[in-house]
Amino acid sequence: MQQLPIVLPGQRVVAKSDGKGRLVLTVETVMGREFLASEDISGYLLAARLQMDILGTLTLPPSWYKVWCKLLAGQDPTRKAVVRGYIPITQRGLQEGCRLSSPSVSEATQFWMHIGWMRNARRGLVQLNPWLNVAGTSSEQKQWQEEWIDAGGPVCVIPDDDFIAAWRDERAQVKAEAKAAREAVRKTQKVVPLTRRPKPPGRRKAASA
Repeated sequence: MQQLPIVLPGQRVVAKSDGKGRLVLTVETVMGREFLASEDISGYLLAARLQMDILGTLTLPPSWYKVWCKLLAGQDPTRKAVVRGYIPITQRGLQEGCRLSSPSVSEATQFWMHIGWMRNARRGLVQLNPWLNVAGTSSEQKQWQEEWIDAGGPVCVIPDDDFIAAWRDERAQVKAEAKAAREAVRKTQKVVPLTRRPKPPGRRKAASA
């Protein structure tokens, strides 16, 4: 193994294999706290311990966990700078990636948006809260925070089980009220019977001589 490199502030040591059984150490500039990493996926989290502690404490539906993990995995620091702070993904993409139904994905994304952990930037493009997750440099984080504020992004909430239960109850009540309103409108609408036009008399066959 080579001599240990000198690590300066803002840097970290990365250990890799050279494919011949030897360990190669390199120094990289820290772009955040690495949370997910594989050959083709990498993402960064500012407070992984805090966020995992929150997620490990809450009683969340498994589908909500799956959607959040898929969103985290969608961070890609190798994208072009203009889109690096955002995740190009659709509801259908989340359904296929998480192997979930449309209602399950819809409920999960609405919850994460409600507590301010993500927002819809535009159709097919979401932004994770840049105070929680950043796949970029500190200057990019500042820029993405400003974009979040300018877009009126929701305030981040650290929920508990009571919050989750209240949110689901409120959604159920809103749906029930909307259904009752539709039924009331349907019952008050007068049904106007259609007048049938009389059939024209059929042509009689001429009597044979």
